[in-house]
Amino acid sequence: MKVLLLFISLLAPSAFAAYCNGSPSPDAPENNIPIKKSQPVIVKSVKNGLLQSSSDNSNQFTISHLWGSPYEQGLAHGQLLSEDIAGFFETTYKYLGDQVIGSLPNKLGLPSWFLEMAVEKGLDGALDWTYNATFDYVDPAFWEELRGVSDGSGTSYDLMRRIHMLPEATKGHCSMFGASDDATKSGNLLQLRALDWDVDGPFKDNVNIIVYHNDDSSDRVSWTNIAWSGFIGSVTGFNSQQLAISEIGVTYPDDSFGEESRHGIPFVNLLRDILEKDSHFEDANKRISEAPRTCNLILGVGDAKTGEFNSVQYSNSVANFITSDNLQPVNDTWHAPIEDVVYFGMDWLCPNYSEVLHDRLLENWGQIDAEVAVRDAIARTQTGNLHIAIYDLADDAAYLSFAKRSDDDDDDAGSMAYERQYTKLDIAELFSTEAPTL
Repeated sequence: MKVLLLFISLLAPSAFAAYCNGSPSPDAPENNIPIKKSQPVIVKSVKNGLLQSSSDNSNQFTISHLWGSPYEQGLAHGQLLSEDIAGFFETTYKYLGDQVIGSLPNKLGLPSWFLEMAVEKGLDGALDWTYNATFDYVDPAFWEELRGVSDGSGTSYDLMRRIHMLPEATKGHCSMFGASDDATKSGNLLQLRALDWDVDGPFKDNVNIIVYHNDDSSDRVSWTNIAWSGFIGSVTGFNSQQLAISEIGVTYPDDSFGEESRHGIPFVNLLRDILEKDSHFEDANKRISEAPRTCNLILGVGDAKTGEFNSVQYSNSVANFITSDNLQPVNDTWHAPIEDVVYFGMDWLCPNYSEVLHDRLLENWGQIDAEVAVRDAIARTQTGNLHIAIYDLADDAAYLSFAKRSDDDDDDAGSMAYERQYTKLDIAELFSTEAPTL
């Protein structure tokens, strides 16, 4: 207990620093590994579910295709990946416990309020408190689906709902950009979501792309969640209506963010609601504006149908929509405006990463495409250690890269997602996959 309290006290000074820490290496190399087209193979099928696996050993992931009601989709998901789901949630809980009660570095970025609550209430108590504070703001269909995942996999429902509270406490350090019109080679919207988080825990070993095949004429559209086995909240994804999301956790805000709250809709549920329920850019922005918001974030929403993208300064107090015409925060040295581009490197106040990302995007302005993003902008900014998604939805393409798995013995490949080979997903093919006949 004394070790944990000391750990919390050591965390406190960093919370008041003016700017984020670290920087990309000035000698960061380009990523010249050719992009590979995904050629998934069928592994397993159950009622309302089909499991595929990537055939690319250097960028392994599974694809779960789901049909039916929320509970039926969850049940199929659990049946398709029962062992992976049980292993992921049990390993994640143990890893989280080690972070809280041990003397390990705080790789998950757990905030002091959560650590202090874990001292007072225990780990389960801290996670249950977060669940109770947010429960009334979550669509009941979400819990129906999670119950289905639990029933299908045999994994404890209480364990699963607790782990689903983890992102609300940690948020992660990430980067994004949206480039369109004259900034891109095609004139289409190109959007980045780079997730920088923990690469030593179980997350890199349990990548699962979840494709929800819904009736687009109903109140649920088809959408894709780039996540982990059994995890149904969303931090990365896109839908059949060509909407896509990006997200950055803000550890270094300025006064314009106002106050945070722990009572409201978890951001992984808000982002999921955008992908599952919204078809247009304006609908997504309206949802964000009217939401009972919680923690400090920067969100990104792109609509490839219209080529529109904005980021959102997001907190309990504010929802400020940011385009290339009103980029914030403005700094001529490290966050200068770029025509037809919105970008953020790692945080709100993060000069070292934002400046490099700015320079790479400006250098390639007018020629920005997926290849340029992979080779130059992302690799040389060294962002996206855990996973990366580049959305070119107008061209029915998404480009994905993931951190090196623990069981990958290829010593020649880099370990961070931004160093590794990307896989191109054919989105039209993804959403047109037919349900198994059983």
